[in-house]
Amino acid sequence: MILQGYQAGANAVVSNPGVLYKSRAEDGDDVDVLKMAGELAVVSQWGYSRSHFIADEDYCNRQ
Repeated sequence: MILQGYQAGANAVVSNPGVLYKSRAEDGDDVDVLKMAGELAVVSQWGYSRSHFIADEDYCNRQ
């Protein structure tokens, strides 16, 4: 049940039209940041969610 909530949260970040997007040069993963909620999601270059968590603005800016 927790995994479903985790996946739903990651999907909500990735699919939000207000998300800020970057591609990480070192591994080709996508970093999606939803600043208004303080959430960050990382999607691998193969399309699966690698990470989703609440982060402060400073951490999001460094990604």
